[in-house]
Amino acid sequence: MTVKIYVNDDNTATFECPKCHKTGIKDLTKYFQQKKTTRLKAKCACGYSYGVFLEKRKKFRKQANLPGTYKFSANNSDTQEYIGSMTVKDISYTGLRIKIQMMPRFKVGDTLYVEFRLDDTNRSQIKKKVLVKNMKGLSAGLAYTSPQNHDSVLGFYLFN
Repeated sequence: MTVKIYVNDDNTATFECPKCHKTGIKDLTKYFQQKKTTRLKAKCACGYSYGVFLEKRKKFRKQANLPGTYKFSANNSDTQEYIGSMTVKDISYTGLRIKIQMMPRFKVGDTLYVEFRLDDTNRSQIKKKVLVKNMKGLSAGLAYTSPQNHDSVLGFYLFN
């Protein structure tokens, strides 16, 4: 069994044993010098050992499977637009991860316009200008280009 643990701003995290539910706070500063994903093995006072995945992201990411479209203009030209299908795989207050069906014409650093509907009761439509932050195969990590401080629809969706 592997447990996901969110790390606080002060590099501490609360560990909870999946078996006996005993909790403890640990300082994890030494693990933040590494760039890679951190997986640990924890052992509770009750003797139970379990795997731990340290989530270093500042914002919670909600898993999703939301169909949508993206629009990309090559070389910032409005005359050569590419529109493609995508699926939002996870979403947060700062960005999202999408999966596309064919090799993209865009690259890291390009700006896209994405459009999709949430699976909430209102089927809320989301339209965002995003920056391509990373790519791996047919998957792309995107960051919103404007702050989401006033996006109550997205905020409500993420935390419900």
